[in-house]
Amino acid sequence: MKTVPIIALSSSSGKDMLRRIRKSQNARAAGAQETVARIVADVRKRGDAALFSFAKKFDGVVLSGRDVRLSKAYIRGRARLAPAAFRASCREAAARIRAYHERQRPCVFTLKTAEGELSQIARPVRRAGVYVPGGHALYPSSVLMNVIPAQIAGVSEIAVATPPRGELDPGIAFALDLLGVYEVYRMGGAQAIAALAYGTKCVAPVDKIVGPGNLYVALAKKAVYGDVDIDAVAGPSEVIVLADATANPAWVALDLLAQAEHGSGDETAFCVTEDAGLARGIRAAVADEINRSPVRPVFEKLRPFALCICLAKSRAQSVEFINECAPEHLEIITAAPARDLAMVRNAGAVFLGPYSPVAMGDYFAGTNHVLPTGGAARFASGLGVESFVKRMSVARIGRDGLRRSAAHVSVLARAEKFVHHALSVERRAGKE
Repeated sequence: MKTVPIIALSSSSGKDMLRRIRKSQNARAAGAQETVARIVADVRKRGDAALFSFAKKFDGVVLSGRDVRLSKAYIRGRARLAPAAFRASCREAAARIRAYHERQRPCVFTLKTAEGELSQIARPVRRAGVYVPGGHALYPSSVLMNVIPAQIAGVSEIAVATPPRGELDPGIAFALDLLGVYEVYRMGGAQAIAALAYGTKCVAPVDKIVGPGNLYVALAKKAVYGDVDIDAVAGPSEVIVLADATANPAWVALDLLAQAEHGSGDETAFCVTEDAGLARGIRAAVADEINRSPVRPVFEKLRPFALCICLAKSRAQSVEFINECAPEHLEIITAAPARDLAMVRNAGAVFLGPYSPVAMGDYFAGTNHVLPTGGAARFASGLGVESFVKRMSVARIGRDGLRRSAAHVSVLARAEKFVHHALSVERRAGKE
């Protein structure tokens, strides 16, 4: 692998770096969009026949209505194969994720007004679909991160889709069994998203689809949005590490590589610092780690500038860079991380201090790892309980309250030339 570049943010190379990354990502998405549109349309039209045809084409698996859904007995049998250490860690992680997300229960309230009573109530979506990837890596953690918030929200039906490649992974099976989720389908890719969205003879449609996946899964979720809700159109993993002289360059190097090892080749892992000496130390540590990494070929796939160290002139410029990128993950390893966080507006999840690597949030700390990517942290949040809840406003107006406010409603409605809006209150109030 080439040497990790150190680029000054103020230089023309620094400004060009972000433009090139965004251009390459958009070009790749454009090429896959037509394919995804055809798959989604075919599954919507032909249902199971198209779903099974794509399983044979893309996964090399022959499916039918008899075996597309896994049985509860099969899931439990596979779960028993998970190593004891994994089972113990999975239980501990689930407890922490549940404890954190319990605090996210939606706000409900009642407000007494001069006219009557206003309330906000919450209702969960009835049925959610969870996509659990099965490509380069297997993600039992995604089962926990997606299912637990849905359960806390009160979602009554949860359907899981995971690619049909061999036997179900014991770790995924254990996570499903631990959470009591047994509606599990052997289907992957864009065709699985279409089946969840529109339903087939074997798969009942859902109201919301969540969970990470490859580019085709992300584009399929984008294609079905509006017919169902989705969590986000997620892209490749991202991290920015803000570091100063207090940071251990070897630890920063590991945190950069941790996000770069997901395997798509489109990941981005940046460190931004004002310390040129630290930048050189991190570059050397990254090279050393890659040279002895058991997954070195994964890093060879990365695009130019996917791993990069950015030199800023000041902390203000470093934070400006972070806010512009709006990264999925942000680590702040500085002398005063809380103070630096106060200047950050845009990030999916933040990790403060030298002992808070992203991996803690990915697996165990309790926060969610389903996060906005591609700059979406400028306007979006990570997955949570509120992602599965609809807020409903409720107004109860009394007779006297309507009479007192009718004149105001009438003035405002007639100003917008909505005559029957006005009449609907005027006649009730006897003030036509």
